[in-house]
Amino acid sequence: MKGFVLVTGAARRIGRAIALRLAKDGFDIVVHYHRSADEAAQVADDIIALGRKAVLAEIDLAKTDQVAKLIPALGAELGPLAALVNNASLFELDKDDPTCARHMAINAEAPRLLSEAFYSQVPDGATGSIVNILDGVAQEKNLNAYYASKAKLRATTLSMAKSFAPRVRVNGIAPGPVLANIRQSVAHFQAEIDATPLKTRIAPDDISCAVSFLAVSRAITGQILYLDGGMHLLT
Repeated sequence: MKGFVLVTGAARRIGRAIALRLAKDGFDIVVHYHRSADEAAQVADDIIALGRKAVLAEIDLAKTDQVAKLIPALGAELGPLAALVNNASLFELDKDDPTCARHMAINAEAPRLLSEAFYSQVPDGATGSIVNILDGVAQEKNLNAYYASKAKLRATTLSMAKSFAPRVRVNGIAPGPVLANIRQSVAHFQAEIDATPLKTRIAPDDISCAVSFLAVSRAITGQILYLDGGMHLLT
């Protein structure tokens, strides 16, 4: 029994793939969601069908008070968590978040608060793992708030890897083009793929398998794993 993993944003897209992969690999899953209640319930059902336990957790990651209470509440119900995957992300144009406040709250501050709470609940003599989902796609116009928040999460990942050792390992994954965003045309998404050295789309399962690997790899901390088709080689 490996224990429970909290996966934020687990109802859809990459988060769903991560939750199901970790369940297949023997973990029980806390399925966090905000508005995607039906999708989250389906993910929970799929996890249970795999023979693992699933718990639903609905909070708004932009609300600090809710974020601060989540892991202590889960610990009281389930016992110490085995791992944390900070996957949930806000991806909006700058005009929709001109102060960058919501991006910073959801993409950077919430992962920090959850990570600190996770570290505090790991029992003496035990170890845990945190995996933060970053971004490995070349920066585009009108998305400065998003990229700034992800840059802050990257810096926080490396800082926590130092301060949380040896109790908790902290790593990041920077994916390339995996799934088109809601504002992308098919042609634009394909152009993004073609711009990578490998010229191949990264599959959600590529990300989920990497998360599972980092969750159990006891000798790795402070790494940023680029699953980006080689995009980082061009910068």
